[in-house]
Amino acid sequence: MGVGFKRKYGTSDIPVFQGYGKDIQLAQGGFLLDTTGLVIGTVLKAGTPMTFDESTRKAKPMATAVVYENAGGTATQYKVKKGSILKVGDNLAKSKGGAAYAITAIDTSNADYDLLTVGTTIGAATAGDVLFASTATGATSAALPVIKGVLYADAVVDSGESVSVAIRATLYARRVPYSVDIAAALPGIIYSQSM
Repeated sequence: MGVGFKRKYGTSDIPVFQGYGKDIQLAQGGFLLDTTGLVIGTVLKAGTPMTFDESTRKAKPMATAVVYENAGGTATQYKVKKGSILKVGDNLAKSKGGAAYAITAIDTSNADYDLLTVGTTIGAATAGDVLFASTATGATSAALPVIKGVLYADAVVDSGESVSVAIRATLYARRVPYSVDIAAALPGIIYSQSM
């Protein structure tokens, strides 16, 4: 009896990878998507930073959000583009070693953006910056989760969903969650600044 993986594809038509075939190396065998803390039906976009465990054959996305509008240095509310998988209780951060504090509320009522509220500011943020769920909290404690690759193709969150993770590839940086910290954590991934 097999593991019972299934796969549903998203609707993205904007390529995020440069090259194809042998230009992209996938982690061997594919993985079961760990849906813990994720909303069923959410579309995970190709290029999302991922972690995976080769012994359990499970993979999980790194929670990120792209800043929609500039926020000042004392802000406790951050407008982010729709589609984030951040949730209340995640430690919101902008950069490794910077501030990271728990999200206390998420307002999704606006059609253009979501509003994340934190109890203590994480500092100024510029439109286009990538925020992430830190594994630690504090004024100088922000830390990335262990990420090992990027999602190879759009996937819909569902039980039994199968995903592939690219561990060597070139991506269009402007089309995926990109920051200097994410790039440094993924030495096998090249983030191209071309369009």
